[in-house]
Amino acid sequence: MMVRPAPGLGELLHYVGELVDRGAGEVYDSLGMSYRPRYTPVLRAMSLGATTVTDITALTHVTQGAISQAVGLMVADGLIAREQLPDGRKSGLSLTVKGCELLELLQPHWETTFAAIVGLEQEVGFPLRRVLGDAATALESKGFAARLQEARQLRNQRGTPLLSAGAAPVRNWFDRGGQTYARFRPEYPARLSMFLASLAPCAALAVDVGCGSGQLTAQLAPYFDTTIGVDPSGDQLDNARPRERIRYLRASAEVLPVPARSASLVTAAQAAHWFDRPAFYSEVRRIAVHNAVLALISYGVMQLEPDLDGRFERFYRSEIGPYWPPERKLVDSGYADIDFPFDEYPAPPMQIRKDWDLNELLGYLSTWSAVRRAEEAGKSEVLQAFAADLTDLWGDPTTPRQVTWPVNMRLGIM
Repeated sequence: MMVRPAPGLGELLHYVGELVDRGAGEVYDSLGMSYRPRYTPVLRAMSLGATTVTDITALTHVTQGAISQAVGLMVADGLIAREQLPDGRKSGLSLTVKGCELLELLQPHWETTFAAIVGLEQEVGFPLRRVLGDAATALESKGFAARLQEARQLRNQRGTPLLSAGAAPVRNWFDRGGQTYARFRPEYPARLSMFLASLAPCAALAVDVGCGSGQLTAQLAPYFDTTIGVDPSGDQLDNARPRERIRYLRASAEVLPVPARSASLVTAAQAAHWFDRPAFYSEVRRIAVHNAVLALISYGVMQLEPDLDGRFERFYRSEIGPYWPPERKLVDSGYADIDFPFDEYPAPPMQIRKDWDLNELLGYLSTWSAVRRAEEAGKSEVLQAFAADLTDLWGDPTTPRQVTWPVNMRLGIM
């Protein structure tokens, strides 16, 4: 049986574009119009005063080559007239009578089109145009070729084995710091931020408290005009990736540098068990708008594939267990035992899933506070013995294995 490969970004964008153009074409046919959807950017730009291919390109998100091709077809269809400009270097463009009549006919259809886009965004629960616009801006700033080169370099770095099969583990592979945290901490599923945004009474401001290096902060950003990530650690914030509509502030959860009555969503992901919660809750009440949502989020103990899980459970419960701080019990219980003095909203079941090779899994373990405490207590041999056992069980260390975490939430309405 053939397994369908996961689609790449270009493939998905091309397919979505085809589906949109196909649907638009069917509507044009039903209206008795002989019209190509690719003409739309040209007509809209010319309706705003564009008179050259360069003008049209500047007003649209279409390449100059594609605009030139569309203009050539529109000249052949009698919609556009082309004339030489006085400088002799460019062709001036103007709509013919036929083109003007078509433009007038299309204006109400375009209004309907944008209403359909809004309906599509509401159905999928995702601000498609905003996200695609952000992606375009990011790619204009740094091209995809440069990003491919960076990804290749990172892959090569990760491919340098921290542990070679059949060899003794390298000491001190449990490195520390915000850079390691940002690289290896698992990302929450996309539907989490989508779900939280759907509960918020408005999209003005979200505040992610104890944000670390900004994993959840970045996922929330497409849904809000402004998202603030707050963390007391400068090292963590130094490794947060800058993005539009995100501000990172160094502060504690108990004294939030956020104006009163401004936040429609406040989150704390894998962090609330460290807070002075009465003081934090007081701050949440201060900054929350009416009907704002507070979400305390945690992910539980990871689960590995059956042939690995038994050894991991022994490491987690017995060997590293004594080095977990008492607050860890709140995470293990999914925050079920945490004090939470708010009217609660039910949370749907969610799960984080990663396909990690051995180095990625060990990199994640290096971010654990219990691992750092064990090293400080002179128990590195416990860590290295587990790493050696896991290496033997894993097989080829570059082979991805499935890792999952249950996502737990307590949701309160202010």
